[in-house]
Amino acid sequence: MKEVLIKEYSNLKKLSIPSKELENTFNHHFIKGAFLEILGDKHKKFLVEFINQDSNKIIYSSEITTNMWTKCNIQYYINWKIKVTDLSTNEVVFEKPYNAENKRVYIHLDSKALGDTLAWFPYIEEFRKLHKCEVVVSTFHNSWFKSEYPELEFIEPGTVAHNLYAQYSIGWHYKEDKSVDFDKNPLDFRKLSLQETCSSILGTTHAEIRPKLAFKKSPSNIEGKYVCIAPHASAHAKYWNYGGGWEGPTGWQIIIDYLNNKGYKVVMITLESLGDSWHDSKIGGTLQGVIDKTGEYSLEDRANDIMNADLFIGLGSGLSWLSWALNTPTVLISGFSKPYSEFKDCSRVFTPSLNICNGCFNTERLDPGDWEWCPKHRDTDRMFECTKTITPDSVIKAIETQLLNKN
Repeated sequence: MKEVLIKEYSNLKKLSIPSKELENTFNHHFIKGAFLEILGDKHKKFLVEFINQDSNKIIYSSEITTNMWTKCNIQYYINWKIKVTDLSTNEVVFEKPYNAENKRVYIHLDSKALGDTLAWFPYIEEFRKLHKCEVVVSTFHNSWFKSEYPELEFIEPGTVAHNLYAQYSIGWHYKEDKSVDFDKNPLDFRKLSLQETCSSILGTTHAEIRPKLAFKKSPSNIEGKYVCIAPHASAHAKYWNYGGGWEGPTGWQIIIDYLNNKGYKVVMITLESLGDSWHDSKIGGTLQGVIDKTGEYSLEDRANDIMNADLFIGLGSGLSWLSWALNTPTVLISGFSKPYSEFKDCSRVFTPSLNICNGCFNTERLDPGDWEWCPKHRDTDRMFECTKTITPDSVIKAIETQLLNKN
């Protein structure tokens, strides 16, 4: 057998076939920024460029060698192109434009707040439609949307999403020095409407869009016509601080009396309980002439009360966003935020003169731990003048406009 094998080997024809040179591989994705990795045994030096295709501007570039990676810090959507040049030959060896079609993209809403969630969510669906991609989404309130957006895959915050092509986080992002983090937000969100926070991060065309919500209207348990009010908020600066004490009745009590005289019941629907002395003190005392639906109610119950109401009157807070989302006529009273901050489809009652301090929310970072936050006039007679100067007459005019439009 040995002799046979040696003979056969001796008779083999030797072919001169050059060995195949191993190629490097290029891995890329857009998970919290454009990423490029080069792997392989072929040691070379490369120039990696991350290019904005819309402007043809190189946003970031880096020289790396095989078995290294590089990434751009910018985490919001850019119409990227990744270009890799072999520096030994000046040959472009890899070039990939952003293309999310049929790929998995994960979008997370960072905020638990009612208003933020309602404002931002519609643009996730706009992103999905624009890029024809498979969107995985997480919010802290998935049940509000899941049945109305069947094309989206919902997961709970903190759940790991696999096989991703891109990932974006929606929120107001600051650096440690309290300045805006422009690696995560392309624009100063304080100068935009709340909804533009999301549309700017995702790169979608901005137009005011209401979210589709799972809440269904059922018959009201309140007989007759009524108006919902929500006079409380998460900071004193958000309150309507007109009147009280030596100035006479508070603004809210004047409005309640006006509506009662017009034949409307007034339903108070805040989490803060009517009769709680501390919270009542922030609106000039316990309100009279209201139906008390304050305290712990589900958002479904709140939504049904609002959907059956002739009108909702609130502040720059979550329940006002809910009223707007449910397409209920809405009056919004706010001086600490500029009128562009919230939705347009409402009657917005704002500080009566630009000579009066207003809009600190759009220039300063709100300290949620400081209830008496008033960055320019705290502990002076000008404290909260932005809403102290909003008169009941101006609110009544907005109410009449909304009720007239409804009827």
